Amino acid sequence: MVTSTDASNSGTVPCLDNVVIHLSTDLLQIKNELEESCIKKDKLLRDVQQALAEEQAKREAAEKEKQLLEEKCKQLQKRVEVLEKCFEEYMIQMKEQIKREREVLLKEQNKRIERIEAQIKNMTDNWKSAKNYPTPVVMADDSEEDIPQPSWWSKICKLIKELCSRIVKFLSCG
Repeated sequence: MVTSTDASNSGTVPCLDNVVIHLSTDLLQIKNELEESCIKKDKLLRDVQQALAEEQAKREAAEKEKQLLEEKCKQLQKRVEVLEKCFEEYMIQMKEQIKREREVLLKEQNKRIERIEAQIKNMTDNWKSAKNYPTPVVMADDSEEDIPQPSWWSKICKLIKELCSRIVKFLSCG
């Protein structure tokens, strides 16, 4: 039991000392726990901020890459359009050139046909004016008989005429 002399000697109430010691330990423990909690919270906050900054950097890098790819795509699209236009112009020029060459070839072919037809007409006229001399034919009994046969000239003209008509057919199929 506490006597008044004990209390007067120390100047404090012994129960109160125990309470103060006990309270100060609880408070000190709470203070330490609060500090530890604040340190953990600050570390967590720094980690979250760092993660957010890294994520933001990744997004910005991805956005930049996307813009570069879009620009490259636009440039490639422009190149494709230019190439298509050049190809179309080239095709038009080639078609015109082929058309001109074809016309030249057709004119040359028509001139050849006209010359051949004129030659055939001349040969035919010459053939008609040539006399058909009878050619002796050897009979089965070895006797000769004069049967009018076409002359060698008329045979040649006939062959040339047939050849020319085949050439004309061939060239006109063309």
